[in-house]
Amino acid sequence: MLTLRPHHRWLQIPFAVAWIVALSVYWIHIKMSPRFHGFLALELGQPFPLSVIWVAFVYVIAMTAILWAGLCVYLAITGSLNLRRVMRGLWLILVVVVPTLISGIFLGGLPHTPLVTYLTLWLPLLFALWFSMERSGTTPRNRYRN
Repeated sequence: MLTLRPHHRWLQIPFAVAWIVALSVYWIHIKMSPRFHGFLALELGQPFPLSVIWVAFVYVIAMTAILWAGLCVYLAITGSLNLRRVMRGLWLILVVVVPTLISGIFLGGLPHTPLVTYLTLWLPLLFALWFSMERSGTTPRNRYRN
């Protein structure tokens, strides 16, 4: 007889929404902190392409680290925290975060309403966190056990 593993799949969407809403509220404080600006300023004196690459790199690392922390908290809550799942989640987060933030840097100058700007940044990050929780918590071959 097959039994469902004790994962709390009902917690994924509310947790991801709460994490992203909290991140979107506190992101301005993180972005304006002296430490973050100091880290950004390390390579801003470089010529044009290198400085843009550095800013993109810093933003990708910061967002990925925050989403990865959310994944780790979720996996710890559900009792499925292990290195393999955390690393799988990191790669899944990077697959979404890198193109989202890179395209956001280059498309940021276009005129948008504040709602469109907000949704184009935070919805892909919500998807990245949820997708990493969905795929890191269980896999098709170990979802059920005999």
